[in-house]
Amino acid sequence: MFHVIRQTLRSAYLSMMGTFAKPAVGIHIISGHRIEDELEPETFKKLLGNLSKYVKFIRIEEAITMIVNKVEPKEPLVAFSYDDGFMECYDVFAPVLEEFGVNAIFFVNPNYVEGDDEYIDNFNKNIVLTPGRRPMRWEQIKDLSDRGFLIGAHTMDHYMINSDDTEILEYQINTCKGIIEKHTGKPCDYFAFPYGKLTHANNKSIDIACQHYKYVFSQSDYKRYFSFNNRVINRRHYEVFWPINHVKILLVLHEEMVKSIIVRVYEKILFQINVNS
Repeated sequence: MFHVIRQTLRSAYLSMMGTFAKPAVGIHIISGHRIEDELEPETFKKLLGNLSKYVKFIRIEEAITMIVNKVEPKEPLVAFSYDDGFMECYDVFAPVLEEFGVNAIFFVNPNYVEGDDEYIDNFNKNIVLTPGRRPMRWEQIKDLSDRGFLIGAHTMDHYMINSDDTEILEYQINTCKGIIEKHTGKPCDYFAFPYGKLTHANNKSIDIACQHYKYVFSQSDYKRYFSFNNRVINRRHYEVFWPINHVKILLVLHEEMVKSIIVRVYEKILFQINVNS
């Protein structure tokens, strides 16, 4: 019961804050995973339509190049990535993104792509905690690659790479690169480590990832472009079913901006109190 109340209050707070939020000038790589039970693809189309009023969408390659080259844009720019390789990446996310003229990186786990029903069920229920999903197979992944989407590696089994076991790390991080390249016919230059927080990796695993991939990504510390001594590009987590005001809050990068929003909300509350008194 407490959890439900807490979530309700948090949602109300974010919705109110988001009314005043203005996405920060900068390059935002946002990272999602799945749809919920909402009507699709209409929910995602509506979100992107609303978001496009506040930001400019760009291709993921352009975003990465700008971040690496320390380009300072004059407006908020957003690029897209999705982890785990659920079938909605193919059925929902890719077609809608194409309508808006952009692409994304899809980070996949080869053993999930090729898994039997038992493996898929365990992966969904016990690893990513998202029951009932189906993975894209190589046919869909190859088609996305041919259509201009990027395919990245996410370990073989969605493995948490904060390990010191070199053999396991090489298998989980490096083996999937060759498998993805075999099926897409293109270089796999991108790796996102599962779970995404900086504590879910370590220097040893990042060393290995950087040996094999041109670009490595987290899903954490989004107020900065880089972590792990500028070797890892940070992304910002969102989901396509989030309300637009929640996504706008996500794109407010700096603490000072958040404080200014709080002040404006406080002033609005005081104004309403004075009007009603």
